[in-house]
Amino acid sequence: MATGKPLWYAPLWAGPAGRLALGASPAGPCCIGGETGVALQTAGPPGTPLRDFVADIFKEVDEDLKRDQALEIWRKYGRYIIAFAVAVVLGTAGVVGWNNYRESQRNADGNTFAQAFQLVGRGDKAAAGKAMADIAAHGGAYRILALLQGAALKLEAGDKAAAIAIYDQIAADSSADEAFRDLATLLSALASVDTGDAASINKKLAPLLDASSPFRPSALEIQGLVALKSGNSTLARQTFQQLADDITAPPGLRQRATQILTWIGEQGGA
Repeated sequence: MATGKPLWYAPLWAGPAGRLALGASPAGPCCIGGETGVALQTAGPPGTPLRDFVADIFKEVDEDLKRDQALEIWRKYGRYIIAFAVAVVLGTAGVVGWNNYRESQRNADGNTFAQAFQLVGRGDKAAAGKAMADIAAHGGAYRILALLQGAALKLEAGDKAAAIAIYDQIAADSSADEAFRDLATLLSALASVDTGDAASINKKLAPLLDASSPFRPSALEIQGLVALKSGNSTLARQTFQQLADDITAPPGLRQRATQILTWIGEQGGA
């Protein structure tokens, strides 16, 4: 039966029936040139189709090529890969170590500050002042708190000039948190009410009088006190009226403003 294909074309996986249908010998492999020709044996395991065997060969060749390429890349760049891995490990270890160090340092600073504060509670102001000054000079997380406490001790000792200087130092410290700087500005203005110039105090208070400032109610109260001190009852009345009407202000400040307004009225203030 004619198929248009040579007799030896019969696929090896076609089985005896298939080879007979194509005119091939049912026994053994197909042959080129008849029985005396060279037999084309399959190289795979018995029963393995030739196309699967060829696919396996190409797969192995592809894997060998990839392996060779990987080895070549490693020979060229292996030392850089190792160096990068070491840098990552060292960098991670450094960050973790630094965080642990900072945590332990904060704990140590906190203990030192607590011990200094106990001196304040015991009434040993001289020792407390020295301890706070040492903490501030050392730096660390409690530096600003130590400065604030040191300034408070100066005020208690009657040294207003030294206290105001510390407050102004904090207010001008760009590395300090904004809340601490604003608080120091407020305390500096308050400490200056009795002896300071009204214009310079109001200049300090100006940024804190902004509606967005959390210190605005306290700044209004100090501004009103400065106006009273300078004899400007009209400005004092206006300022304390703003504070009394401010529903966002602490109740204690609003109540005090109302009492001062009553006192101004009794004194015949405008």
